[in-house]
Amino acid sequence: MIGMNVVLKLRSESLLLLGGYDTRFHEDDPLRTQSIKGLWRYWLRAYIAGALYEAGKLKCKKECTSEICEKTGNILGSLNSASKFRLIIDRVSFGEERLKDISGAQRIRLLRLGKLEKISDRKNLYAEIRIEKSPHIEKIDENERKLAIGSLLTALSLNGIGKGGRRGLGTFSIEIDGFEGKFLKDNKINYNMLKELINETLDSARLYLNLGIERVYEIPPLDCISRVKIDLSDIDESISLFDKKKVPVFTIIKAEPKTKEEIEKMLIELQGFFHRHGGPKITKKKLAWFLGLPRKQRKASYISNVNRRASPIHLAVHEGSALFTLFLSSDWPSKIIWKGGKYEKPQNVNGGRVREAYLCAISSLEDYLKEIDYRYEVIYP
Repeated sequence: MIGMNVVLKLRSESLLLLGGYDTRFHEDDPLRTQSIKGLWRYWLRAYIAGALYEAGKLKCKKECTSEICEKTGNILGSLNSASKFRLIIDRVSFGEERLKDISGAQRIRLLRLGKLEKISDRKNLYAEIRIEKSPHIEKIDENERKLAIGSLLTALSLNGIGKGGRRGLGTFSIEIDGFEGKFLKDNKINYNMLKELINETLDSARLYLNLGIERVYEIPPLDCISRVKIDLSDIDESISLFDKKKVPVFTIIKAEPKTKEEIEKMLIELQGFFHRHGGPKITKKKLAWFLGLPRKQRKASYISNVNRRASPIHLAVHEGSALFTLFLSSDWPSKIIWKGGKYEKPQNVNGGRVREAYLCAISSLEDYLKEIDYRYEVIYP
């Protein structure tokens, strides 16, 4: 059961790279409301898409996208309506203890580009986020409230805030008042129990939208949170985490070092998977575009008709363990060209090619985690 107001108490775990309107850090407004709302909206949209997908109603593109945006806007606001929830950030403070310097890491150099300030190199940045019912709303349906709060908690668990939030930076430990669930331990999110949070939130999305569950076989047309598993046994790729006849379209893999390591070292080690373009396997097969477009490597690059397609692989590095989240969807450019020197090899990217890239990415991630001596396991679905 959820109270009328929910309070999230956040304490930073990893380096934060945050910027305001001028790309610089403002100590009086370190966690910008707009940044958190943007992250919240993305994950709420993924839950709504997942409920539609499991009901067999996500077989289109433009029309479905419009419906998903409309349903998301009904909760968090749109051009036509105000948000039903008000998000307030207060009680921000900074600890004095310094983080170990990781500014030389490749991802940090890329993000800063010689211009961006290192936002907080101190541990224990603390903030409280209050989520309240907007004053113009008389009543919020229970499933609507559980969907909204659950999607925000999912966002803060599987992503960081700010620059590099999909690559392990900007993560927080989260203590919660006003919300109950089996995924909590001493009022804090237990990342080993995220399955309960996700399933409860996905069920709330289904009930809120008044949808049933149908058998679906095709991959979704966009990123969605779903329990659906599909048959990829026709793809010639070896993986140990899944039976290839039952591969999830959305999965979370927990990784942790075999010996205790500080979070700064974990960040550098795990970001290496992306810097090396996923490892020899995915690079050799010319599938590294699955890690996000545009993707350039030394004397080579991937070219398509889109300016950017974000990676469907998210990394959140928390104290003691990390979470890799992977989405399988068909919303990729229909043609991608791999260019190396004078050599160009065009690829027609159809559903089969995307399936192959997804499975290869999982297999490459397994290989990489073995190489750096990390334990790993699937914690969702």
